[in-house]
Amino acid sequence: MDAVELLYDYFEDRAHSSALIRQRRPIALGLFGILLGGASLYVAHALAGKTTLPFGWPALALEIVWHAALTFVSAALLHLILELGGARGDARALFIHLGLSELAWVAAVPLVLLCQAALAKPAWGLRLVFFFVGLWSLSYKARGIRDEYGISGGRAWLTLGVPYLGGVLLVLLAAFLATLGFLLSVIGSW
Repeated sequence: MDAVELLYDYFEDRAHSSALIRQRRPIALGLFGILLGGASLYVAHALAGKTTLPFGWPALALEIVWHAALTFVSAALLHLILELGGARGDARALFIHLGLSELAWVAAVPLVLLCQAALAKPAWGLRLVFFFVGLWSLSYKARGIRDEYGISGGRAWLTLGVPYLGGVLLVLLAAFLATLGFLLSVIGSW
């Protein structure tokens, strides 16, 4: 299997690339996608002035490790959700699909540079760049879920959204409990 051919097929011939991923499970290619996508996202954020850490090798390494860990956890969580829902597929192949979907972030660097060069005040343009490239990456994730587990596109998008919805619900629950605790402490001090 030629890695360049598989990358080309991933973006051009979905059925062929899915069959190759299912058949050969090139984990290194998925990790390469995560590495390149995470590095591109970090550089794009730095060019846009949106980094929280100083620009440098340690922050880049931290970003890539964080990106890889998040992709691994996402693959495990999505596989668990899909298996509990009755869909059958391979978690390793899903990890490869998720890793390759991160390659969409490579487009963010030139788009950020183009946006900054073309617009006098690029704040909204940069937000749109990150939104649309993120949506593009999510569409490849949903496509990978659909191809690997043989489910419909709507169910793939819904499955992809469940962890995000769970995270939002956890934050809302924490805010509710914090507010309730504050109110009970105020009422208790009267």
